[in-house]
Amino acid sequence: MNKVLITGGTGFLGSHITKRIIDDVESITIATTDIRQKTTLKSLGVDIDKINLVKGDVRDFDFLKLLFNEYEFDTVFHLGALSEVKKCQPDPKLAFDVNVGGTVNVLEACRLYGKVKAVIVSSSDKAYGSGEVPYVETQSLNGVGTYEASKSATDLIARSFYSNYDVPVVVTRCSNLYGGGDMNFTRVVPNNINKILNGKQPVIWKGSEVSTREFLYIEDAVDAYLSLVKNIDKTKGEAFNIGSGEVISIGELLNIMLDKMDSNLEINFVEKDFPEISHQYLDSSKMIKLTGWKPKTNIFNGLKKSIKKYKEIL
Repeated sequence: MNKVLITGGTGFLGSHITKRIIDDVESITIATTDIRQKTTLKSLGVDIDKINLVKGDVRDFDFLKLLFNEYEFDTVFHLGALSEVKKCQPDPKLAFDVNVGGTVNVLEACRLYGKVKAVIVSSSDKAYGSGEVPYVETQSLNGVGTYEASKSATDLIARSFYSNYDVPVVVTRCSNLYGGGDMNFTRVVPNNINKILNGKQPVIWKGSEVSTREFLYIEDAVDAYLSLVKNIDKTKGEAFNIGSGEVISIGELLNIMLDKMDSNLEINFVEKDFPEISHQYLDSSKMIKLTGWKPKTNIFNGLKKSIKKYKEIL
């Protein structure tokens, strides 16, 4: 891993991967549609001068071809996506153009370039839809909501580029990521830590308090992604569930936050206007067995670290 492309690299996961590998690789190029001031990259104190930060869109195939020819990537982390259920649902064309079309463009650029040694494509636990839990990789992908369907399609397409064209692709199906520095305040953890720090009521959707999820600490996710690259000869062509092994209700999650922050605030329940699956969690034993990766951070320690980081940056 020497010359690395990260699409969506100013986002939460991309920034943490960048921070981890920046001193160990020859170059990192980040393609992003929005070079914002308040990115996770900046909140983590990453030296932007060490990165090729390029404004561009994965929907622009010509842009991607030029990028590959100029920077000669050997490793690609394709993380760029419209990643919020609430944003995808009212705009299916945008969701499919970015999440599905963008993935096809990145993979086709890899195929044509022909010298990429590892491509990591982010799918999601949402790709399974409302199947039986815990999800296992042999289950059918059955996304119904717009975001879920886009991830089901992305997942299948990515692996087809290995089956048909020998592009060394591996697909990740992560549970919900969290940790310090996530500047996307539409997500349940950063949104509610921010609210509690500012003395405002934490918020969840009415009915979601009994929904169950699996939350994976960001550093464990980075470990997993790098393990998949390191083991690409064994992992290419496959999809891997990546989760913490801890299942928790959203109501419990918020109560842990309130407890860790010594807050007496009441939870505010608001009406939900988009579809959401009630129970989602993973069986990650394939990942653990094949690569030796294991999550190290439980939800209590992970939230403690996250709260500490937000106190520093907010």
